[in-house]
Amino acid sequence: MLLQPPPLSGFPTGAPYGLDMTADFAPLFIGMWAVVGLCVLGLAIVTAIHDTREAKRNAKQATEPKPPLARAA
Repeated sequence: MLLQPPPLSGFPTGAPYGLDMTADFAPLFIGMWAVVGLCVLGLAIVTAIHDTREAKRNAKQATEPKPPLARAA
């Protein structure tokens, strides 16, 4: 039992050839967090723009007098 069964894939196995999964997926996780951070930043900017425009619109409506309504017959 000193022999190991051959690998099913064509990649060489053993200590020097083993895959370090943390090193392989680290750029993906960093990229994922970067994308999530940019999405949150974008949502914050869009919310700020929307709130600013809504405040300007409400201020404009408050300063303009409303025309009097016609009396019903």
